[in-house]
Amino acid sequence: MIAFRNSLPLVRLANDELSSLSREWLGLSIRRAADRSGYVSWWLAEHVAESVLWYLASGCDRPVITIDEISESVRSALQAIGYAEIAANFETLNPPFELSLADLALEAGPGYELAFFQLLQQRIRPALSNRASNLHIHGLRPCVRHLQSVKTWSHECSRLRNEIVAFVRAELESAKIKSNLLLTIR
Repeated sequence: MIAFRNSLPLVRLANDELSSLSREWLGLSIRRAADRSGYVSWWLAEHVAESVLWYLASGCDRPVITIDEISESVRSALQAIGYAEIAANFETLNPPFELSLADLALEAGPGYELAFFQLLQQRIRPALSNRASNLHIHGLRPCVRHLQSVKTWSHECSRLRNEIVAFVRAELESAKIKSNLLLTIR
């Protein structure tokens, strides 16, 4: 038997890919529904997400569930606590997309900024076309140090860091995403 992380089932996405379920992903989906319902920065979103995850970890005996099953679980929980208007606006967002800039820099090689930017573009565009709800891009400082082939931070490192952030923002703008997207770069 296979033990899943946090005893949670995997999620079968619309394209038949499997993804792991996280509190952050579910919480973001609930916060978006609450915002659309007029509950800006709703304080119960994380609690509802945690309750649904607990239910799935303890009450679901299948290793894989669908997005629709997650949505139904969240809607039921929201209706049970008296927030039917949020339940009516709820939809499970696509899973977050994670990208390690440090790994891309290693793949490109030290000093190969052009190759790095080509790889970055290749990796980020599918996430944008698949309507990711949350882009978590990490490893910026180690990436810059590797590309600059330095151990200590310099003015050139700051320039490259700003160039990478501007590049990611330009990719987001060119994708013309119509929904809200949470972008984290660190």
